[in-house]
Parts: sequence; structure tokens; C-alpha cells
Amino acid sequence: MGIVDISFIRLLRWFRILRLIRFINKKNLFGISTEDGLISVRILFTLFAIIFVYSGLIYQVEHPVNSENFATFLDAFYFSIVTMTTVGFGDVTPISELGRLLTVLMIVTGIALIPWQVGDLIKRLVKTANQVETVCPGCGLPFHDTDAKFCKICGTKLKNSS
Repeated sequence: MGIVDISFIRLLRWFRILRLIRFINKKNLFGISTEDGLISVRILFTLFAIIFVYSGLIYQVEHPVNSENFATFLDAFYFSIVTMTTVGFGDVTPISELGRLLTVLMIVTGIALIPWQVGDLIKRLVKTANQVETVCPGCGLPFHDTDAKFCKICGTKLKNSS
């Protein structure tokens, strides 16, 4: 389209990594079958997805106008890591308005998503602290209270109870 510049559409390619999230919702991923392991993998995936997506976006936006600071994707990756960890050395900064907006979105996304998912993991660990692994033969619920004789979901008598 000769009249309108639509090169910004290639920024949307970076969101293709988010399609991988469907593999994390499986019950057995990379040999990890526990709920705690799946939550940990989801946290790591979210962290890397945020870093790589925003690194790509910041590179696409800042490279044309600030090529001395964002010469390669690795420079944008470095900037994303420093920004996400809130170290903020200040040696690499975006100069365009869109680059600054992306930086703010990166910080807000990291502040919102990572603690939320870590909170899910902590909630799961606290919830199962007073439970033992006793798989229900009826519904397959893996954890029950230590003194449980029957499954709290389906009412089936548990094998380890007397």
C-alpha cells in the first residue's frame, strides 16, 4: 500500500509466542505432573514471554530512532531484563514516546502478572500444607486432609483409611 505506511503491523509478530500458553495448561508438561510444578513452569513461561515480547517490541520501535542504544536485539533484551528487575541502570533509555510507553507497559505488566502467579503458587502450597497425598479411587482428587476417611468431592472411601 504505497500511500499508507503499515510497517507497524510486523510488531504483532512478537505476540505469536503467546500461542504457546496452550501447552502449559496440560496436566503433564515436560514430565512435570504436579500442580506446583505446573504453576512454577507457568510463572517462568510468563516471565520469559513478557521479556521476549517486550524486547522485540522495544527493538522494533527504538532501533530506527535510537540505533546507538538499541543496535541489536540483545541490547533490547538487556534493557528489558534491567527494566523488569527494576534495577534500572539508566545506561540504555528509550527516546521515542512509543518506546517510553512500551517501557511503562512492561513495568506494569511485570508488576501485575508475576506477583499474581507467585501468589497462586503460595496459596496452593499453604492449602496443601495440612494435607497428605491420597489419591481418591473415585474422582482422582490427589490430596485429602490427614484424618479424612472419605473423599470430600465424591464421598468414596479412601484406601488408606481404616
